[in-house]
Amino acid sequence: MFNLPKSCEVNKYIQKKTFYEKIGLSTAVRDDFVNLIDKIIWKYKLSEDTLGVSKTDKVEEIQIFEMDLKEKKFPKNIIRLITRAIPYKILFVVRYNEDICYSIKVDDVYFTGWNEDIDISFDGLSLETIYENIVKSIIKENESKKSFETLLEDKSKQIQLSKKLEQLKNKMKIEKQFNKKVELNKQIKKIEQELEVVING
Repeated sequence: MFNLPKSCEVNKYIQKKTFYEKIGLSTAVRDDFVNLIDKIIWKYKLSEDTLGVSKTDKVEEIQIFEMDLKEKKFPKNIIRLITRAIPYKILFVVRYNEDICYSIKVDDVYFTGWNEDIDISFDGLSLETIYENIVKSIIKENESKKSFETLLEDKSKQIQLSKKLEQLKNKMKIEKQFNKKVELNKQIKKIEQELEVVING
């Protein structure tokens, strides 16, 4: 799957009930977990011992989990739950039959597109640098010169503004009154300008 040393391989099946017991899920969330997730395999462990790269206070280990789905649907809430149960950084390889995407949770849960051609690098002088490079690959910001913290702040703003923009556009589609359409259009233009500044700034 990845060009990682043999020492990083784990290939251990994780029973779903492991997460139920650790997190204490509600019945509804547990049902969602059961209905959407087929199996979870702990594929790799990246640590000082396995990869020979220094840990930091922020990143002690990086785990790579392969998650097989029963439906072709981004399991955002489930990834949130799993990362809440495990105290390490996790890269998820999400599979539905032959389709693959990658996901990671930072401040938000980020996904690549299905079968998107991305290059995830595991090179770095520390596990923290490797983790930052993984995140940059997932959010498509490999070439950014911004600090990692600024990059994540801008990405979060971009997501929030994009959601707001979509809501306003949907609202405008169904609005009948002309004066309200004009006002919505002003708001849309303002959000578009803010979004452009965040993306290009």
